[in-house]
Amino acid sequence: MSARVSAVRAGTATLPLPAPLRLGPVVVTEREYAAVEVETEDGLVGKAYCLTRNAPVAACVDRLVTPVVMGREWPGPEEAWDACSRATVLIGRTGLVVRAIGLVDIALWDIAAQREGVPLWRRLGGADPVAPAMLVAAYPLADRTPESLAADVVRYGAAGWWLLKIARDSDPDRMRRWLETAAAGLPAEARLVVDAGNGWRSSDEALAELPLWGETPLAWLEDPLVPEDAESCAQIRRGGPHPVGVGDEVTHIGTFRALLDADAIDVLRLDVPAVGGVTPSLRVQELAAERGVPVSLHIYPEISAHLAPLRPGTIVETFDATIPGGNPLDPAHLLRTGGTVFEGGTATAPDAPGLGFELDRERFGWS
Repeated sequence: MSARVSAVRAGTATLPLPAPLRLGPVVVTEREYAAVEVETEDGLVGKAYCLTRNAPVAACVDRLVTPVVMGREWPGPEEAWDACSRATVLIGRTGLVVRAIGLVDIALWDIAAQREGVPLWRRLGGADPVAPAMLVAAYPLADRTPESLAADVVRYGAAGWWLLKIARDSDPDRMRRWLETAAAGLPAEARLVVDAGNGWRSSDEALAELPLWGETPLAWLEDPLVPEDAESCAQIRRGGPHPVGVGDEVTHIGTFRALLDADAIDVLRLDVPAVGGVTPSLRVQELAAERGVPVSLHIYPEISAHLAPLRPGTIVETFDATIPGGNPLDPAHLLRTGGTVFEGGTATAPDAPGLGFELDRERFGWS
């Protein structure tokens, strides 16, 4: 960057869901998103968005991050990230404030790539914009049988998606029926991921339930416990039947180090906004590469697809954005235009300068 930051805008948009979702211990009836625009004096505008998880992300941007970056000329996004991190060190080393910093960091990287006239993935050193993709295919719903949910998964598999994620049903019998029916209808190369959503309280609880799901192999079992409980995650990995992936919503690289040190994960799940943006995500990717652990990027494909090209095999996650009226699991695609293109089991980052997508500014109260 070489121009002074002239404006930072933060906003919130809420989209209702047609039916409640149960994600581990949490029931979700609507999806709330925070977004940021950062503008420089020469007219470049960077943007970013994330789920708020019903926390005041935009307010944190306004109160804690904007005063640090406004009116200053930054050599690069890394220097701005460091200044924001140091300015909030008493309350912002983990958690909500890190997410707020992450939105501004992503927007500044968007500007940095725009200034050079290249897509962010190329600005970061990537050579190939095509990456493997994972589709979030189905969550358990009270009015849906396991067989009908499996039919959704099978339909996506027939369309070329080779990695398909579903969420844990707390009823082990329903979970077994769902897995077995889906696996029976999928192509041989397709694999299932089950997101447990931090739903178990202990490794003993998880290890007692997993055999009740039957013998369907998984690509990985995702977030069985809170990620800070590295040793218990390691116990599930050692004693359970499936590889383990952990990392959604992690806000500090130290948590990833602890998981890797405990030999607790087969797949590192990386949430770019939650961990503080592109700047710390690059460090996490380097750490995973050093330990030989593959990375799967948590949703926000318009952002994460630009990091996937830095390491071959890195997986970009998405929801189906082709459902008329919005995806009933996560309708974030209604908030933006452009961005990553998905075809079957691949994600292709755009070739436009910067992130290559636009937000619906009206939904966030900016027009």
